[in-house]
Amino acid sequence: MSTTTLARPRSPLAGRLAVASLMLGIFAIVTSEILPIGLLPAIGADFGVSDGTTGLTMALPGVVAAVAAPAVTLTTARLDRRLMLCVLMAVLAVADVLAAVATSYEVMLISRVLVGLTIGGFWSIGAGLAGRLVPLGSVLGVPAGTFIGGLTAVLMAVSLWSLTRPR
Repeated sequence: MSTTTLARPRSPLAGRLAVASLMLGIFAIVTSEILPIGLLPAIGADFGVSDGTTGLTMALPGVVAAVAAPAVTLTTARLDRRLMLCVLMAVLAVADVLAAVATSYEVMLISRVLVGLTIGGFWSIGAGLAGRLVPLGSVLGVPAGTFIGGLTAVLMAVSLWSLTRPR
């Protein structure tokens, strides 16, 4: 298996922008992953399925992500990582639109499979890439930024849910 070595960015600004892009990607992914939690009763009611069956919308992405992470890493090893991250974000956008317009529970589950694929693929590529995007002296700040992106997404998802939920 060959690995692609990426040169460090030519300027600190380029590295910071790249890390900010990763943070925004993680924010979008975690928001898409977590947001349905507060909507599970409404999702179940809309599609006429039990609460237990509706719970699959949360479990399925995790299972798919566990399989997708090594699969995406192995199958895309020779491709440009930046391109793959962009493709994965496009897949996430398709998944979110598909969930928004889903007319059946099966379509919702397909959407959640795509979310799981994005979770596994993005984390497997992005986690290895993040440390190479900034000068060596800044590498420890990258995990902190990644953590902040994920934490912010969870807080925003819960806040958005509380503003939009039926009362």
